[in-house]
Formats: sequence, C-alpha cells, structure tokens
Amino acid sequence: MRPWDLDTSAAQLRKAMEDLQGAWQTTEEQWQDSVSQKFSETHLQPIGPALKQTLEAVGQMQQLVNQMQRDLNDET
Repeated sequence: MRPWDLDTSAAQLRKAMEDLQGAWQTTEEQWQDSVSQKFSETHLQPIGPALKQTLEAVGQMQQLVNQMQRDLNDET
C-alpha cells in the first residue's frame, strides 16, 4: 500500500464497521436490556453518521492526492 492510498484505508474502515455490526447483532441475541439499548444509542449508533462523513472526506482527500500526483507527473 502506498502511503497516499486512502482508498485502501477507507475499505479497511468499511470492513471494520461491517465486522462491528455483525458482532453487535450476535451480542444483541443474548444481551437485551436497558443497558444494551443505552450502549447502542450512546456508542454504536453515532458511529454510522460519523463514518459516512469520514469516508466522504477521505474520498475527497484521495481525489486531491490523485490530482497532485497527476500534476507532478505532468511537470516531469
């Protein structure tokens, strides 16, 4: 992976979120009380929108890095 390859990092974040969601679904089968609901609301549910925003920003950054790389290649 190149240090500027943000697409790979974004894919790793997506995979980690999928893994977390799968683990939580398994956990919810056994843990169904007010504490689990509060945990989900407080800690898990906010991750989705934050991850979406992060991935959008990473995508924009990757576009900028790609453009800079093209510009540098054009100059040489």
